[in-house]
Amino acid sequence: MLLFGHTGIITGVVKACEILGSVSRPSHIRQPVPSSRFGTTIHKKRSRLYHLLSGIKNLMGPIDYRLVLIGSLLPDILDKPLWFFTGGDIFVSGRSYIHTLLFNLVLFICGLILVKYGKSWLLIISLGSFMHLILDRIWGDPVVLWWPLLGPFQRVETTGWIANTLHGLVSDPKVYIPEIIGLIIILLLGYRLMVKKNVIKFIRAGAID
Repeated sequence: MLLFGHTGIITGVVKACEILGSVSRPSHIRQPVPSSRFGTTIHKKRSRLYHLLSGIKNLMGPIDYRLVLIGSLLPDILDKPLWFFTGGDIFVSGRSYIHTLLFNLVLFICGLILVKYGKSWLLIISLGSFMHLILDRIWGDPVVLWWPLLGPFQRVETTGWIANTLHGLVSDPKVYIPEIIGLIIILLLGYRLMVKKNVIKFIRAGAID
């Protein structure tokens, strides 16, 4: 997954969660029929979801979507340039330290600590980075995911990487479909900002109303 796949999909997911978290009890969720056990179960799960999202929103405060964008690309921003521009001599793979569960757990814990002091910026970045790993399906590369438990990173050659990436963008559905979805989300959010004349507000505070 490339630029728009990560930024668009992750931003869209965060925005959807923010909207859901703003509603404590949606009007379209009716009380279940007492005799319907299935309806009762669904209602309880929906209520828990909305309470959870509402609690997270209250904990983090207003979402700075500039930080969401940074977090959504953080593993690639740090890992891939270091790997590519050193020719794989120092960093042997484009998925290395910042793609590991260890790094992201440490980042998340530090984010939680800062939240206690009223600063949510690092937590927002860490959640975006975690979602990046999910979209990368990092569990398919257990050596990276569980580093250093399964040994050192496997070497990946930088030669032809750009050409292979561009080829996958036009030939591999697992690459171009997420990119299209992400681009559509980015365009829709950008259009929303322009229609509501909130572009400057986004630049200054990262808000998407």
